[in-house]
Amino acid sequence: MAETELDPLIGQVLSGRFEIIAPLGVGGMGRVYKAVQRPLGREVALKVLNPRYDGSRDPGFERRFFLEASMTSKLKHPNTITVHDYGRTDDGIYFIAMEYIEGETLQKVLAENGRLPWLRALFVAGQIARSLREAHKLGLVHRDLKPANVMLTTEGTGGDTVKVLDFGLVKSFTPEKPKEDDEVDRTGLTQAGVLLGSPLYMAPEQARGEADPRTDIYSLGILMFQTMAGRPPFVSKESIDVIVKHIREKPPELDSMVPEVPFEVNALVMKCLEKEPAARFQSMDELLDAMRIATSGQGLSGAFADPRTASGIIPRTSTPHMPVVNTPATPSFTSAESVRSHEIEMGDSAPHDAPKSKVPFIVGVSSVVVLGALIGGVIAWKAMTPDEVVVPPEQPRPIVAVIEPPQPATVDVRFEIDSQPSGAVVTRDGVQLGVTPLQIVVPRAGSQPVQVELAFSLEGYEPRSTTAQGLEGVVVVVQPLSKKVEVRPVTRPGKKQPKKNEPAGYKDDPY
Repeated sequence: MAETELDPLIGQVLSGRFEIIAPLGVGGMGRVYKAVQRPLGREVALKVLNPRYDGSRDPGFERRFFLEASMTSKLKHPNTITVHDYGRTDDGIYFIAMEYIEGETLQKVLAENGRLPWLRALFVAGQIARSLREAHKLGLVHRDLKPANVMLTTEGTGGDTVKVLDFGLVKSFTPEKPKEDDEVDRTGLTQAGVLLGSPLYMAPEQARGEADPRTDIYSLGILMFQTMAGRPPFVSKESIDVIVKHIREKPPELDSMVPEVPFEVNALVMKCLEKEPAARFQSMDELLDAMRIATSGQGLSGAFADPRTASGIIPRTSTPHMPVVNTPATPSFTSAESVRSHEIEMGDSAPHDAPKSKVPFIVGVSSVVVLGALIGGVIAWKAMTPDEVVVPPEQPRPIVAVIEPPQPATVDVRFEIDSQPSGAVVTRDGVQLGVTPLQIVVPRAGSQPVQVELAFSLEGYEPRSTTAQGLEGVVVVVQPLSKKVEVRPVTRPGKKQPKKNEPAGYKDDPY
């Protein structure tokens, strides 16, 4: 109540359209409120900028604000917050109206849990990368990526759905710009002398007033490091000391703090944290390809594919910290195309026919030759006269070894199957396996992975199918289910339904 009484905007209608209901949070550039947009009745998150951001101290602020807001409103990716409206009121208040989301920021999740398992952290980072990929293709850099600007919501999927927030420091890096935009695109220091960005997540070049898409890649690397390790790589009491560390000090290896992080994932994060932008991944596409390669080396399939086709399979590995050896069972990749080829090959679960052994054929021929020689010798011996009979010395009997082809070793692969929500009936090839959660064990012979096709059904939810595969150990399959949409009968407007016990064609008032 006290906070409501002290905040004069609570209960006000901003710009004649947005009725402010309650505060949601406070940031460096202003406050965020829950509001209702009139006359739509739509709930929105209304960001009201701090009064110090006006034209009195920074004449170029208003121009930058409207340019950046208009560019941000063009972002349509499902992992990016949607901007509905923006503007300036008659009394000089700048605001941005965004979609209202029920969820928690990544900062709050980390505060409650300390850190996240590396696979969950990588899955969240993959969605952030997709959001920023769209912004980069439109010529925009976020420049303020941090856990407080990442919202996690389930949205009925049971898993993490990411929304990237606060493109308030967004900058255009389009190479060809009109001369009049030079003042708008200044990114290092404002005219008030304030460095833009968050020191804990700031790339070295950003501290020098430079920014391009690789700046966001560095910040995402810091975010991944913190999400998996529970703390950023560089910390200090003073912000300037943190910035100096970003510029000069080498970050600690992620796997030195989290030993269970796979070798490939550690290499991926550390490449994002290279001091020189040229040594990092050069685009979000490259980073996403590296995520696919790293997870495929751990037996993961589908988690970083298009979210519309992802199977939701999250396998575990018994040796997470071992480097990938370039063998047929765990191939190494150098491009996304090779990953796709690998997925096509891995989809064929039937082992290839082993080459037939030539040993039995050779043994058979040898037996015929030996038998023919013995028969010929008996015939010649019968034809001799008794004086001519010569008894040859006893020859050693030929040893014929029949070599059987080696049998492939059998390895059991255990599939731990669940659905969200649980309680779904699972079938495989028309045979009911049970109700989730459940486990099945499938033996594997040869070097090809085991592949199982599973169908999920639960009353009130849409049926779903997925394909899981694995080489050894445990494969966890979690299938999200979506509720069925009720189809209500449509009544044509103007046509009144007859009342009960009324004859057809009856009218209350024919006039």
